[in-house]
Amino acid sequence: MHSIRTKIMAVTIAAVLTSILALGGLGILSIRKDSDQTALEKMNLISENMQQRLDAYFTSQQLSVDMAGRIAKDSLKGLNFMLFSTSLSPEEQRELDAGIAAHCEAVEHAFSAIAGNTDGVVTYYYCVNAELGSNEHGFFWSRMGGGDFVKQADLNSNDLDINDLEHTTWYYTPLKVGGPTWVGPYPAHYLNEALTLSYVVPIYYSGFLIGVMGMDILFETITQQLDTLHVYDTGHVYLMERNGDILYHPQFPRGTTLAVLGDKVFDSEILKHSSNGNELIRYTLNGVEKQLSFSTLRNKMKIGVTVPVSEITASQRRLTLVILMVAIAILAVFSVIILVLVRALTRPLLNLASASQQLSDGNYDVRLDYDGQDEVGTLTRTFQQMRDHLRYYIDDLNSRVYTDAMTGIRNKGAFTIRTNQLNNEIEKGEKPPEFGFILFDCNNLKKINDQYGHERGDIYLKTACQLICKVFAHSPVFRLGGDEFCVILLQDDYQKREELIGLFDRMARVRNSADVKPWEKISVAHGLAVFQPGEDQSADHVLSRADKAMYEHKNRSRHGAV
Repeated sequence: MHSIRTKIMAVTIAAVLTSILALGGLGILSIRKDSDQTALEKMNLISENMQQRLDAYFTSQQLSVDMAGRIAKDSLKGLNFMLFSTSLSPEEQRELDAGIAAHCEAVEHAFSAIAGNTDGVVTYYYCVNAELGSNEHGFFWSRMGGGDFVKQADLNSNDLDINDLEHTTWYYTPLKVGGPTWVGPYPAHYLNEALTLSYVVPIYYSGFLIGVMGMDILFETITQQLDTLHVYDTGHVYLMERNGDILYHPQFPRGTTLAVLGDKVFDSEILKHSSNGNELIRYTLNGVEKQLSFSTLRNKMKIGVTVPVSEITASQRRLTLVILMVAIAILAVFSVIILVLVRALTRPLLNLASASQQLSDGNYDVRLDYDGQDEVGTLTRTFQQMRDHLRYYIDDLNSRVYTDAMTGIRNKGAFTIRTNQLNNEIEKGEKPPEFGFILFDCNNLKKINDQYGHERGDIYLKTACQLICKVFAHSPVFRLGGDEFCVILLQDDYQKREELIGLFDRMARVRNSADVKPWEKISVAHGLAVFQPGEDQSADHVLSRADKAMYEHKNRSRHGAV
């Protein structure tokens, strides 16, 4: 009677002889398909991440100008619109000038507060329509070169040539469109011909154009973001117009069209879509086959990510070669190999089961511990840098919203930015900063949510947050998520930290002793840690100690020690 092993060997040998070529061919086709899909998803992700990062700039700028525009329109409601349509007496002229001047002053005051909290903006301005007959021209503030905004000479619409749209598009394009719009990049005459992107809003009152207001971002601010990305070995990221004409490219000058590029270029009709989606776009440029992914920005510009197909398929070719070599080896010595495989069948099956279980459990972390000084070490470090860059870009995009929706205080994204600033100060080492962290953790939140509902739980968190903000009124307070808050102690609050913690506990006890609902009481564990120069290498070290102290306080509270 033949053993199962013998039967398996006999069947396997026969199966190998008849199917290895077919399986090898199917494997190569499957690898090619998976490689193409993986490359498409990776390039789409790079394009989408950069789109979200840049759109955060544009969204911030657009919301700021729209807000200022609403304020401007509201400030015009009391103005006599008849002053715009008749020849004016001296008294009426004075009334018009006074009205426009008061309007500009209100808008300038509001705009300055808004611009200071808008990322990437280098100018904000309001150019009053000179045809109104007023002596008031508006205002113009700039911070070219960094620093604070500095007031500049007013932009006089009388000096703008409608035939020179290359320089005056910021004023005349929104008038043509009849509403808010993005313009650029264009050489801004008021910024020494620097290429500029602007979001501009025309302000009308009773059908009369009052003026145009807007904000500017330097085009190089956007291109610098693109230059930080490295795609495969020689791939790059660039900007296109809606029709595919080049706005920024590391190899081609601005204005280069698809027709000029020659060879077999991709069909420009696809650019009418917001992105390439799941469509694989490949084309030939200067004899090199390339792959493209793109997405559309808020201002209608398009981000393109392009890589030579040879770099994308390099691993595919290597794996195909390995498959062919293994197939040849199996055909040559299949009898011996099959014997070894059958004897060791259980070991690879167990390894496969273990790997499958880890994948099923959601273990997607990539750990790279190799730190050699050879080519593999260089590749490992390069991969780590790319991973860290992608993580940073995602964190950076998420941190664009700084306010916690429920409590109204700063959120975790704002906290990350603030701790990064502290880390920069620590690294400079010129003058070690004085700061500390107090971590707060609200007890019993789950119990309140379960017994009284999540609305009562929200009241409980807001009540605790209000007391924290009241006691630590001179330090920034952050909600890190869920029931956890953090105070960054600075200046006077830093010096009086122990006194303030005592005050917080006393006020909490006073409130809890009153006849209030369970969700209106305050039960908060807290932990304090301060920065120790020479011992703490970063703000994270301080935060870790504060977290440990907070949990120690929580444990003591549970056992009635405090």
